[in-house]
Amino acid sequence: MILKKLLLLAVVVVSVVEAFASGEKEDHADDGFSRLVAWMKLHGGRVDERIDVAEIHGIRGVVALDTIEDGAELLYCPWKLVIGSTGLPAHMQMQSSDDMCQVVHDMAKEIRLSSQSLWWPYLEHIEIPRLSAMWGPLALDELQGLSPSEDATRHFQWFSQYCAGNNDNNNKEDQHATVAGSMDQEASLMRSLVSFVSRASEVGMVPIYDLLNHHNGRKNAKLSLTEEGVHLRVVGGNSIQKGQELYLSYGIKSAPVMYRDYGFVEEWPCCWNWKEVASGDNFAFVLFPDDGVAINPTKEFLQHIWHSSSSVPVPTTMHTMDNVDMRLAEFQSSAKRHMESLSLEELDRFARAARIHLDGLPTTFQQDQAILEGKRESSAQAMDDDDDDDDDDDDDDLEDVIRAIDYRITFKMALLSALKSTEAAAQIMKETQYSRHGEF
Repeated sequence: MILKKLLLLAVVVVSVVEAFASGEKEDHADDGFSRLVAWMKLHGGRVDERIDVAEIHGIRGVVALDTIEDGAELLYCPWKLVIGSTGLPAHMQMQSSDDMCQVVHDMAKEIRLSSQSLWWPYLEHIEIPRLSAMWGPLALDELQGLSPSEDATRHFQWFSQYCAGNNDNNNKEDQHATVAGSMDQEASLMRSLVSFVSRASEVGMVPIYDLLNHHNGRKNAKLSLTEEGVHLRVVGGNSIQKGQELYLSYGIKSAPVMYRDYGFVEEWPCCWNWKEVASGDNFAFVLFPDDGVAINPTKEFLQHIWHSSSSVPVPTTMHTMDNVDMRLAEFQSSAKRHMESLSLEELDRFARAARIHLDGLPTTFQQDQAILEGKRESSAQAMDDDDDDDDDDDDDDLEDVIRAIDYRITFKMALLSALKSTEAAAQIMKETQYSRHGEF
């Protein structure tokens, strides 16, 4: 019953959040961020004046207003402002389901307190993504069985199983503290849970830190912990240039997991995986721009990506984009070496499995593109005709269907790219063997 309520709430929570949040957003200035910085400083924190929040390609992120040197402290957040941890060492991390449940409940309680909460400047500034867990059956069906369709509601199920009854006493004490006009208990739990899933660090909810976006290929900032609090610093051995975005890493995760937990597919390096139905075998590949691919990536290969993306030596006089290009070139070279290390049998096995998987899907990516165009036209028409708030649920369903189709197109194009590169590598290997031995 609790899970069902959460799923129903998920359908409407975005519109509730929009009505709940105060403060208007502008294209080039974020008043909410200004209030958040002032709040952080008021309570003993520090925020580098050379950073700001901006919309980049429609996505909110943190950018440099001026050159920021390597090692500079971007943020210091005292433990008292972290929702989830109170200090080092015993309370440094969320080490159990009970700890994580408590963070969700604590944040939900603060949300219900609205402007009376200590954390209000932070809570009102949070934007939550439209995760696949919030989709209806129509949108989930459009995934055509692709991951994460099988565990889209994983976090809701976790909360229902481990967290729902953990905070009954606090909830009873909190009932009279809820501010009139604020979210009710279930809606605040939904907002808190989605915020926690998509924004929490290993120590809980850290204001301002969680405004940075993820990019394993371009990460240039990292969290560190001290007795005093949480610090965010520039890393990578190079200065951040004016206008450059600041990135964190959420770790090396597969694209389906990234999409399920954060609502996006990583640009590069992008790790995809699927399971072959007949054999039950798992297949994986890492995709880079320009058809760079590494199939069946080893643990060592993934660790190389993880450790090298922030440590490629770059001359201090080199432009920032050259720095990024150099990282990408290194990754592509690593992928090429990895592919050359594989046997012809491994290449052929991957290629066969990829073709079988693509052929077994109901539609091709070309058909999907035509379907997507039609859905977008329907969405645009619905927006022109929609003057009735009662149709908001239908609009959300259609937008979720569009997201699902767009996601499956992304997967199919990625797998086609991996297939093309794998077949090309296999052909080169066969030609090499023929030139050496006179036969395949």
